[in-house]
Amino acid sequence: MRAVFLSISLIFFAAVSGYGSDVVKPKETRDSFSDGYVGQPIAPFKALTTTGKNLSSTNHGAETLIISLWGLSCASCLDEMRALEPIYEDFRDRGLRIWAVNTEDITAQEMEEGLRMRGFELSYDLIPDPGLEITKLFTSWFIPVTIIVDSEGIVQYYKIGFNDADAEKIKAKVEALLAR
Repeated sequence: MRAVFLSISLIFFAAVSGYGSDVVKPKETRDSFSDGYVGQPIAPFKALTTTGKNLSSTNHGAETLIISLWGLSCASCLDEMRALEPIYEDFRDRGLRIWAVNTEDITAQEMEEGLRMRGFELSYDLIPDPGLEITKLFTSWFIPVTIIVDSEGIVQYYKIGFNDADAEKIKAKVEALLAR
């Protein structure tokens, strides 16, 4: 009887606390996790793109930089990547750069093949993250994560999750930062 009561109590706690809601509602977004990032300098890291380009977060050379942390098996991540492509096309000539950091410990070839199999042709930088060193700077395991950094290296936007309304928010934030 005690075991049944304990089980029911745990289920009730999970329901009212929202625990596990990321599993039930994968497109839910989490603005509350932005504390500690927005208004702070971007964490220093270096990366190598799938095309062999060396990148540095502290010397990114962009007017505005979007860092997207994503995974091949994450539907919301793939939705966001599709949504970022037209934003990149609209603003890359004005200094926007996008770095898409894969959060799986896979090779560049595996990442590119996975995207190709899903019909993706992206024109922004793709970054494998062997050892997940970059990933660990910005998230524990929630993805997608979107970070927007200004030309001074200060985080201006941090968001966990993605839904259709986020694309317009990202575009508006990029446009405002590029207008400064």
